[in-house]
Amino acid sequence: MAIAELAAIRRTTVVEAIAQGLIRYIAENRLQPGDCLPSERKLVEMVGASRLPLREALSVLKGLGLVEAKHGKGVFVKRLDLASLFGVLSPLLKTQADIDLDQLFQARLHLEGSIAEVAAGRRTKENLRALGGALDGMRRNVRNRHAYVRHDLDFHQELANSSGNPIFRVFMMSIVDLLRELQFLYRDSVEIREAAIAEHQAILDAVADEDGPRAGVAMRRHIQNAMRRT
Repeated sequence: MAIAELAAIRRTTVVEAIAQGLIRYIAENRLQPGDCLPSERKLVEMVGASRLPLREALSVLKGLGLVEAKHGKGVFVKRLDLASLFGVLSPLLKTQADIDLDQLFQARLHLEGSIAEVAAGRRTKENLRALGGALDGMRRNVRNRHAYVRHDLDFHQELANSSGNPIFRVFMMSIVDLLRELQFLYRDSVEIREAAIAEHQAILDAVADEDGPRAGVAMRRHIQNAMRRT
């Protein structure tokens, strides 16, 4: 291996270590969105490296949406946008983790059934309006697959939001992004979409009635039917 290649590997390793260190610094110091990181001079002293790998590490964090630079002011912590982060990573998750539809449905069967049960007890009027809007969008676009799928996924994400549990919300973001990547593997027809709309209506009715057990059953039935339709 050439000396230049060795140097490049070493620099990459240093940059990764600095990036991980900066993330730990943000977490351990409980920095919030809008908080400013120390000056570049101070960060150089903290990480014990030169400006070049530090700047490359900050670029990594910018790419992940963790920080942003404001000209003449410094580098600031950003609000973590998990949806965007999962959107970037989901194609890699699908290919490198070798995830198939059977595995995805198995996870959905257990996770989304629980989400529906919890959401029935915690949903707000705003959540119900958003769920109803997503379902209306599915109905309006029953002959437009692309738009139909978008509203379908919105319904499932909003249900997770309705649970009031940020862990459910994060898990659902990853599942929704995987579904978006894999949805072309589903058998599809207008009749199949109409059947799914009826299943979503049963879920929404149970959530609106604050009937957790019925919501969980309706969601599991929907996912089991979706499994048969693949």
